[in-house]
Amino acid sequence: MEGIELRKAVEEALVLKGARLSRAHQVEDVLFLRFFGPSGSLVLDPGGKAFHLTSLRPPTPAQPPPLCQKIREFQGQRLLSLEQVGFERVIRLTFAEGEIILDLRPRRGNIFVIRDGKITSSLREGEFVPIDKSSSDILLGIGPGLGRLAQSLGEDPKVFGEKILSLPPRGFLYRTEKGPVASFFPRSDLGKPVQEFSSFWEALDRVLEERLWLGFTRKVLSAIDMAIRRREKALLCLAQEEEEAKEVQKMKEKADLIMARLSEIPQGKSEVTIEDFLGNPVTIALDPGKPPLLQAQELYEKIKKLKRKLSAIPERKRALEAELERLRRVKAEILERPDLVPYLSGELKEFGAWPQEEKSKTEEKPKPRHFLIGGFPVFVGRSAEENDELVRKAKPNDIWLHAREVPGAHVLIRSGGKAVPEEVLRRAAELAAWFSKARGERKVEVSYTEARYVRKPRGSPSGRVILLREKVLVVSGEEAP
Repeated sequence: MEGIELRKAVEEALVLKGARLSRAHQVEDVLFLRFFGPSGSLVLDPGGKAFHLTSLRPPTPAQPPPLCQKIREFQGQRLLSLEQVGFERVIRLTFAEGEIILDLRPRRGNIFVIRDGKITSSLREGEFVPIDKSSSDILLGIGPGLGRLAQSLGEDPKVFGEKILSLPPRGFLYRTEKGPVASFFPRSDLGKPVQEFSSFWEALDRVLEERLWLGFTRKVLSAIDMAIRRREKALLCLAQEEEEAKEVQKMKEKADLIMARLSEIPQGKSEVTIEDFLGNPVTIALDPGKPPLLQAQELYEKIKKLKRKLSAIPERKRALEAELERLRRVKAEILERPDLVPYLSGELKEFGAWPQEEKSKTEEKPKPRHFLIGGFPVFVGRSAEENDELVRKAKPNDIWLHAREVPGAHVLIRSGGKAVPEEVLRRAAELAAWFSKARGERKVEVSYTEARYVRKPRGSPSGRVILLREKVLVVSGEEAP
């Protein structure tokens, strides 16, 4: 983010000034700060060079890193001030007992915790270089990207900066060769936006969401590739077994001939020439260490096994080919939409295509997304396992929703036994559409029903349910939370 972009992000984040810090979480080098009174969250992302409000709640490590532990010492304290230092890429968050500084100037960015004027912890090694607060030259906030855009438009950079700074912040998400890019105003140099939002932070959230899942997505894709290779190898083995099974008739003829000519076959021979059933001489190979009778019996036993295998091969082959097709289709879906990975975990685990990760017994379970719509609590699952948990804990009169025929979140409206207004139901349906593969589509079908009509089949993968009754709403998949 350039200085002017940070200024707009800070404008949006000022709604949390005066709120109390409730929790700090660190995912890799990204810091999440949760607040209450009012509630909301901030993200400090030195690696992605970003700062903004966020609605993301990614899974967090069981043991918080040292920096996160230090920041948790501020829990319960009010956020007294939140400011950008001039137009520099430096954000300062002040609490009663210290400060958190996000410095995006270094190549990798850094986060510092400062108490009594001294650095007590930092994300990376390095010193914080103070800046003159009085520096308010807008040109300092225009980096290479915005500078090139001003030049291409034939505008003076300073005038251009003042003009875009006066715009109310909105969100525009673009796809470029280097990945997704968020902007608070329309960028003609980036083409047509793939999505638009009512706020800048929502677009920034989409960029961060994709980046956060990128590392884990690579692990998932690697696990899928291994599962695909295992099935391809199994198909090759089946093909070999089919070829071997074709020798059944020859093996039977050999065993029958040994039994018929048993008195003519001396023991200890590696091969023997005898007459076949048509009176023609034939040479058969033998095991000199085994009696001919035992060799014939072993051949008959092998024939039985091969016949059993042969009968099972077609069904096994069809199952492997179907699994291969599904795995390849899921891989394509993940490559297109990495954020869908959590909702596909149940199916991938069933296929043995999920990365194995050790979990601490003390690991804090992530909670579903929580919204309050028209006075009704609304919960949105963030993974297949959370989807199952929502179904298990639902009351019979709660309303369950899910985008039809696509991977996505289960959404649950806690009705409390009251009738759910149409506008609440529709907004919850929009959440179900947004947190699904159908995100961004103009029209999305969303199934809904009372939770009493949702069944979890025994032994089915995580996230999979069947509906005894359902109704359908058609909503937009373009409405962000």
